[in-house]
Amino acid sequence: MAARYRLLLALCVAALGALATALPVSAAEPKMPGGPPEKPYHRWEYPSQIPGGPLEEAISAPRPAAGGAFLTLPFVGPHYVTSIFDHCSPNYVPDGLVCRYDGLTKLAGGFDETGPPSQAWLFYDGHDGLDYGLYYENVVAAADGRVVYADWNRPGCATCGYGQEVRIDHGNGITTRYAHLSKILVGDGQQVRRGQVIGISGNTGASTGEHLHFGAYLTAGFIPLDPYGWSGDGADPWAHDVGNLWQGGAPRYAAVAMPAVQVSINALDGNRFAVGWKGVGGGAYDIEVIEDQRLARNWETSVGEGGATFSAEPGHSYWFLVTVRNDLGWTATASSAAVAVGAGLNS
Repeated sequence: MAARYRLLLALCVAALGALATALPVSAAEPKMPGGPPEKPYHRWEYPSQIPGGPLEEAISAPRPAAGGAFLTLPFVGPHYVTSIFDHCSPNYVPDGLVCRYDGLTKLAGGFDETGPPSQAWLFYDGHDGLDYGLYYENVVAAADGRVVYADWNRPGCATCGYGQEVRIDHGNGITTRYAHLSKILVGDGQQVRRGQVIGISGNTGASTGEHLHFGAYLTAGFIPLDPYGWSGDGADPWAHDVGNLWQGGAPRYAAVAMPAVQVSINALDGNRFAVGWKGVGGGAYDIEVIEDQRLARNWETSVGEGGATFSAEPGHSYWFLVTVRNDLGWTATASSAAVAVGAGLNS
C-alpha cells in the first residue's frame, strides 16, 4: 500500500512539472516596452504610455524665449514627458536617430534610463510633437485662439493617426494640436481662451497608451515646431524651428482660477428642507439628489449660486451632490450632509 502511495505521489509531481513547463510565455512577468530586460514592467501599475521620463512640473528655469513666445502647458499639474520632438526628422520618416532639443542624440526607438531618473525619456524616430502622460484628464488650450478642427483625424477610423484631435489657430502663424483625446469638448470655429478645457485625454488613434500628443505647427504648410526650441551646440538640425515658444521662456501652467463649491442643508417644517450652494470663481451649478443611496437624479441644472426648498417623502433619506463649472470648463464638486425625514440632520 505504501508503495502504491509513493507511486501516485511521484506521478502527481511529474504531472505538475509538465504543467509548469507547458505554461505560455505570456504568463511571465511583463517587461517595460523597449526597456532593459532586468526592469519589470507592472501592467496595472502604470498605463503603457506612462512608465517614466522627466516630469514637466512648471518649475524649470527660464531660457531665452523667441520673440512672441506665447504658449503655456496644455494641462495643469505635474506630468511625465513620455516622448520628445525629434529634431533630426519630425516627419515620421525614420532616419535611425532621435535628436533632443538639447542636442542629445540616441539611436532610434526605445527607453533610456542611463542617466539620473529625472532625465529618463521615451523616444521614437520622427516624432513631430511632445507626448505627456495624461490619463483621462483635462486638456487645455495652450493660448487664446480659434478652433479650426475638432474631429477624428481620419473620420471613420478609431485606430488611425492622431485619433480624436483638436487644432487651434492662434492667429500668429502658429497652430497647436491636441491629439488621442477620449472626448472633444469644443467645436469648429469656436473661440477659446488660454487654460480653457477643450477635451479629455485618452488613447484613440494609433496610440500605445493613454496620453496627450501636443504639437505646435507653422500654420502655413503645417510644419512641426518644437515649443522647447533648440539649445544644443551647433545649428538646429530642423531648420524650420522658430525658437523657445514658452511664454516667459519656460513651460508654465496657465493662470487658471480653480472653482470651489460649498453645500448647506437645513431642516424646515414638516418634510421640507432648504438646500443652499455657493462657490468661488462663479459658474453654473448642477444639483443632483440621492434618495436612499440610489442612483443620483437631476434636481436643478445650470443655475446660479443660491438655494431651493426640497420636499421629501416621509421615511426616506436624502443627500445632495453639487457640481459647479466655470467659464473655462473647470469643475468642482461637493456634497451635503444626509437628512432623514422626521429624524433631523445626520452628520
